[in-house]
Amino acid sequence: MISYRKLAMRVLGHSPVSAVKTARRSTGKRAAALALTAALVVGMTLPAFAQDWFIENGDITISAGENGNNVTQGSTTKENDTDTVIKSDKPSTASEHTVTIEAGEGKTVDVTLENVNIDTSDTGKAAVSVTGSGNTNIELKGNNTLTSGGWHAGLEHNKETDSEGNETSGTLTITDTDKNGSLAATGGNYGGAGIGGGNIEDAGELEITGGTITATGGLDGAGIGGGGSGGDADITISGGTITAIGGTDPWQQQGAIGGAGIGSGGSGGNSTVTITGDAVIKEAIGGGGCAGIGGGYAGKCDVTISGDAVINHAEGGVQSAGIGGGGWDTIGTVTIKDNAQINHSTGSDGAAGIGSGVHGDVTVRIEGNSTIDNATGGSDGAGIGGGYASLGDVTIEGNVTIKNAQGGAGAAGIGGGSNAKTKDDGTGNRIVIRSNKDGSPTINATGGVPEVDNDGNVISAGGAAIGSGASLPDKNGDVAPEADADITIEGKVTIDAKAGEGNAAIGANNTEQTFNGLQVGTTITRRNAKGDDVSQPGDVPEPEKPAQPTVTPSEGAEAPSTGSVEVERPVTVEGLYVTNVLGKQITHTCTQNGTTLTIRANGIVTSAHLTLGMVRTLKAQGVKTLVFTTLLSRSTTVSVDALLAAEPDAPDETAVVWTHTGPRAALTIDGVDHSALLK
Repeated sequence: MISYRKLAMRVLGHSPVSAVKTARRSTGKRAAALALTAALVVGMTLPAFAQDWFIENGDITISAGENGNNVTQGSTTKENDTDTVIKSDKPSTASEHTVTIEAGEGKTVDVTLENVNIDTSDTGKAAVSVTGSGNTNIELKGNNTLTSGGWHAGLEHNKETDSEGNETSGTLTITDTDKNGSLAATGGNYGGAGIGGGNIEDAGELEITGGTITATGGLDGAGIGGGGSGGDADITISGGTITAIGGTDPWQQQGAIGGAGIGSGGSGGNSTVTITGDAVIKEAIGGGGCAGIGGGYAGKCDVTISGDAVINHAEGGVQSAGIGGGGWDTIGTVTIKDNAQINHSTGSDGAAGIGSGVHGDVTVRIEGNSTIDNATGGSDGAGIGGGYASLGDVTIEGNVTIKNAQGGAGAAGIGGGSNAKTKDDGTGNRIVIRSNKDGSPTINATGGVPEVDNDGNVISAGGAAIGSGASLPDKNGDVAPEADADITIEGKVTIDAKAGEGNAAIGANNTEQTFNGLQVGTTITRRNAKGDDVSQPGDVPEPEKPAQPTVTPSEGAEAPSTGSVEVERPVTVEGLYVTNVLGKQITHTCTQNGTTLTIRANGIVTSAHLTLGMVRTLKAQGVKTLVFTTLLSRSTTVSVDALLAAEPDAPDETAVVWTHTGPRAALTIDGVDHSALLK
């Protein structure tokens, strides 16, 4: 009888050898032989190694097993497959066979698509369908093409619910760990999304973390998101390079038929779209009445673009925004933050570049270090804000750069679309522009040109650069006042605003809104449609003259001694203030002993703020030495004469900042380091 050891060696393709040669065998071969021998001893069954599954051999069904996947193809079933890879034997020729993945509750199915080509256009089936309440991860390798037929999505993941309407479906995640994978997914002709829901289906939760992906919806399905006829979508894209094209109407009808590039399917869908990380949206094009990124026709959208995400081009379908609302009565929000970059976002006729579609109500917030290169409204739509008959509700805060916000005909660059009306409660266009701890915004906005009718007659004014769009005449030819504009500017800002003809640069109804008390450093440039300067008082605030300090004894202070011993007494130095690590003012005290003035503050990272004019006044009042004392720091001292000699020709308003950071001390004059003066 042959021994188990010899049998194992034969299976591995080796003959028995001498003990000396055996000692020279590799450790890997010995380990393999031992493993196989053990398997033979326990029932003579071979170990379960992973295998490739070729789609040409038949439909493939995958479910979650105990320690891997259970895979069935034709009459073959393999349990606990630990590395399921689906391939095409001949990728240049599409197969009509399908892949169905079912992840059970609490389970995760991992599948790799590698150079797979499936086309089920003639069979009316989904090329790949993901179901179940568990999660599914699809890794991309090579070039993969999925084309579905009928009402199905190219890569289909429909939302599943229980009897009470609660979602029970898991998350489909598309990954590209090795950064070598691509996917082209096309929905069926009758409303399937490229990736997401089939026709009349909401999409289950979708995540994309990588890959070069092109997703095209059929009819009124989204490129990525909901199926036709109003499919909802919950989408997170945190990586990859994405092209998403919403479905279009083959009969070229105008109106509701179509799907968002990324977001809802056709009419009535609700979408939540998050684009973050290092994701790059190469192109997102909405079809019919749907946004490039966001809502469907008469639906709801909530779009967040954050992290280092880049949107190269977003374009809305009929009556729809590039980013934001779909056509007609879409509500929702658009938030752009962190380091997000929007290179180009364009609204269709009646819609904003970023914001609302026709008769919409979408709130826009732009913050952090985000940049908008171009936001362009279609005719009657704001660059950023409202679409036709839609008020603008826009907040721009922090180190934001908006290089070009261009209103469409009759609409504002930033603010309202044309023909918007003030609400019964008095609410009009609302625009807030302010600096914060992230920095100060820089904005360039241009109002749209006047509206012209089909005969070439001018029927309204142009839009404001920042503020309201113009009003159109009613059926009797009467033109009502524009909607009001409530514009708030706070902190330090830089604004270049050019009005559309017959309207304000910043304001409404051809009336410029003025601002008082703007922070020093603010610059507001206003021009009319001809380019003439129409700036208002206060647009460039005058630098405040530094307060000239007066050193006076505090109430109740002792009178100076007339003897040889000096007495330290409390004094007040007008204009001097002290800040903490956050830049907020904190309390301090000043005392004088003879010719020495001491500033004290209870802080670890603390800065005293003066001006050279204040120091010159102190010298004139007999002060020769300044001392700064804080927590965890020895007192540091500077000579008044040495301080003034460092920048003798600098103007009085030149800033002097004296900082203690723990035991370290620094002194700057007009931002230039002069710490060497400290003792």
